[in-house]
Amino acid sequence: MRLIEAYVYEVTRRLPKKARHDIALELTSTIEDMLPINYTSEDVQIVLEKLGNPADFAANYRDEERYLIGPSLYDSYIDTIKLVLPWALVIALVVQAIQSFSLLDGEQVMLTMLLEFISFSIPGLIGVALQVLFWITITFVILERSGVKKIQHGEEWTIDALHAVQIIPDSKRISIGEIVVEAVWIVILTAGYLTAEHFIGVYQKAEGDHLLLMTPIFQQQTLLACLPLLLLAVALEIALLLYKLKQRAWTMNIAIANLIVKLITTIISIIIISHDNLINNELAPYLATIMQTAPAKIEQGISAIIFATIIIIIITACIDIYKGWHKAKEH
Repeated sequence: MRLIEAYVYEVTRRLPKKARHDIALELTSTIEDMLPINYTSEDVQIVLEKLGNPADFAANYRDEERYLIGPSLYDSYIDTIKLVLPWALVIALVVQAIQSFSLLDGEQVMLTMLLEFISFSIPGLIGVALQVLFWITITFVILERSGVKKIQHGEEWTIDALHAVQIIPDSKRISIGEIVVEAVWIVILTAGYLTAEHFIGVYQKAEGDHLLLMTPIFQQQTLLACLPLLLLAVALEIALLLYKLKQRAWTMNIAIANLIVKLITTIISIIIISHDNLINNELAPYLATIMQTAPAKIEQGISAIIFATIIIIIITACIDIYKGWHKAKEH
């Protein structure tokens, strides 16, 4: 029965999610109909060998027409796109960010530069995606036309391959997209932390509808003093992402690693946010002047925001730890 489950899993994981459940039931029923009443493991192996390679069998369920790339290369084509495209976009985004920050001068408002960066990045990322898709497609078309019918990633498929199959439910799977999103989020937070004094603050409109930074919210010296803690948190998060990338499914080991990393990074976040000199000393008087109120009231409001931020960080970490633990325990 384990072989049947592994075979069905190998077929359905190559199909759209919405169709997997029904096809799994149909395929399981088909296999059971092909077996004798009191079947043995040898009978199962004979039936599965008749059905053939799960990748080829899955191709029979697809409705899409594939004029350029045939069934023998189609799975490799899709896997290559899933592997290459996210990383190409991340690298392009990081390179664009480094170029933008390196061109920043003292008179340019950081927020304006950030908006310009976003407006230029979106078309740029679309261009990178099109380039990646074009060249991958061209490569596979050449392989198809040159007579390479199958990219060999190992030995020819045999029934023995099913013994090594790890059945991963969709609810436990860690997608490449999820990992890339978390990696991009880490890059954005780190870049924001290191350049906070340039764009996180109170703005006013200046001539030409440009925004002018009047006063930053954070003390950059305090942020830089806490930089070792930030680097430790970033290193732990990157290590966790690499571990997820290797496993590609929620396990108890990943849940425990996630628990440890989230606890440490949450403590680090609280230490930094609750630092006495984190907030710019000029912020409260400046806001008090604008709002025509006492600086003490502004300081009380800032303290309340810091407290609320700490609570949100703790709640978010608890939810993340619980979700990871819950997914790891699912069968």
